[in-house]
Amino acid sequence: MPATDPGLLAQISEDYYLNKLSFGEISEKYQVSRYLINKYLTEAVKTGVVKIEIASTASRNSQLEQVFKEKFPETSCYIIQDDTTATATEELLSNYSANFVIKHLEKDPHIVGMTWGETMYSLIDAITSNPLDQVKFTQFVGENMKYNSTAGSVRIVERAAKKVAGEFLTLPAPLYLLDDTIRNGLYEAASIKRTLDVAKQMDTILTGLGTIASLESIAIWNQNLNLLFPDVRLGEVAGMVYGRPYDINGNILNTESDKTVGLSLNTILGVKKRIGVVRSKSKASAAIGALRGKLLTDLIMSESLAYRILNQEEGI
Repeated sequence: MPATDPGLLAQISEDYYLNKLSFGEISEKYQVSRYLINKYLTEAVKTGVVKIEIASTASRNSQLEQVFKEKFPETSCYIIQDDTTATATEELLSNYSANFVIKHLEKDPHIVGMTWGETMYSLIDAITSNPLDQVKFTQFVGENMKYNSTAGSVRIVERAAKKVAGEFLTLPAPLYLLDDTIRNGLYEAASIKRTLDVAKQMDTILTGLGTIASLESIAIWNQNLNLLFPDVRLGEVAGMVYGRPYDINGNILNTESDKTVGLSLNTILGVKKRIGVVRSKSKASAAIGALRGKLLTDLIMSESLAYRILNQEEGI
């Protein structure tokens, strides 16, 4: 049956968008290649067989964005107006972030590094795009070992790749290793070296911002905080990003005793596009530190968080 047959386009589109079948399952069902599936889905949108609509459109606070542009010129801030409830605002934020990311990724091949967390999970879940088979998703630091959560690091890259029919690479190692010799030796393992070699070519990073409390919620790290960060006063930690703690001024606090498994901080900060998404108002200090330290190139946040940042900035 030719690709232009609207019946075939409709059947494949229904299985992909509504029945949530993977490319592999669709390929087996219709006996067509993954390439043709991608072609059919694109054609279905172009010919009107499939119409993608966004139910709720996020509005941005342009005046507030201008304030942040003047205050933090090194980071592009996108501030989503609050809805009537916190849940509705979070949904708007996830939808906007998903569309922002897809618009960035859809034109050219990309290698995208991802961290973990509920914010990243919600962003991926909100994607309703055409396939992006030219995109590779990769871990660039080890696993946070939060295995009782669907928002763990391995699941995030796998979920992202499946959502857009891209590829993914994992880093089968813990987020931290105390022994420097073991950690450095680990980088020679074939599976880890392959992932890190690809990760060094990243042009985009997607991340949330964490706090020290997020580490304390994982037993193995909570039991070893003083060993992981021997020279860090935990009370000075404003946030966590890329596995590293930083203070309210954006200074990384463990540069002299970094136990993180993965790419070096210098390599990470050299990535051209580092997109951060923050949903929780409780992460105002984390956001301030990231902005002051220029740890992100783009930051997407809610209006209420933006106001809290400005109020807290005045009081610091």
